[in-house]
Amino acid sequence: MTTFLDALVAFPTAIFTALLGVVLAYWLCVIIGAAGIDMLDGDAHFDLESGAKAVSGAFEGGAKAVSGAFEGGAKATSGLLEGGAKAVAGHGHAGHSHLHDAEAATGLLAALGFGGIPLTVSVSLVVFLSWSLSLLTGQMAHGALSILPSWLISTGLGLGCFAVGTVVAGLAVRPLRPIFIAKRAPGREALMGRVCNISSGSVTARDGHATFNDGAAGLILNVVCEKPNQLRRGEPALILGYDAERGVYEVEPVDWLLPQEMEQLRDPLKAAAVARARSQR
Repeated sequence: MTTFLDALVAFPTAIFTALLGVVLAYWLCVIIGAAGIDMLDGDAHFDLESGAKAVSGAFEGGAKAVSGAFEGGAKATSGLLEGGAKAVAGHGHAGHSHLHDAEAATGLLAALGFGGIPLTVSVSLVVFLSWSLSLLTGQMAHGALSILPSWLISTGLGLGCFAVGTVVAGLAVRPLRPIFIAKRAPGREALMGRVCNISSGSVTARDGHATFNDGAAGLILNVVCEKPNQLRRGEPALILGYDAERGVYEVEPVDWLLPQEMEQLRDPLKAAAVARARSQR
């Protein structure tokens, strides 16, 4: 046990141990905040949300520092290339320079495998892998390279563990990328001419509810129909437009559409044209 504790506080593992502590504290606060657990009921009260924000701020700061190192290297390289180009050509464009810097930094992160992955997840895995490698290889490295100064071995070990941890983390998070792809819900104009499903018992000129399958979690819509209708739960309805004043979508039954209009609903542009024509009648 003493050997393990000594390894935890030895350089460079001690640096990764401190960072790992911040990571664990951050995710603990995230879990507690997500669960909504009230830890204490007495006079003493801990503001878990404030604590989570404080730890999150510290963690984000460390994450930005790591990301800044990557971006700094990319900017330094692109700056040298840009400076050489300006010396030869005698002129340059600032807008293109900033765009090139951003593309270089993004390209570097994407090349490492972190493109599309939240920074908190990426840095957490890098810290954990670097800590594990440093803890497992520290004694072996010092034993195998005992002829070298201890500080030199420790410094090289820390940089090597960080480099290997970054590469391995980049490979490990690539399969997770589809999980973090955010799908944007369609806008109100994009819903015109689309077919929704009624979820309320009826739809009147004053109220009603429907659901729309957007390919993700789905949308719940407040709908109305100005015409007398037989819309019931589970039946399809055509969205004609959006009334911003009342915050409702105007719909009508699809069985009122002509056969050629029903066929046009397959094309979003033609469906929107059908909806506009029906709304003006």
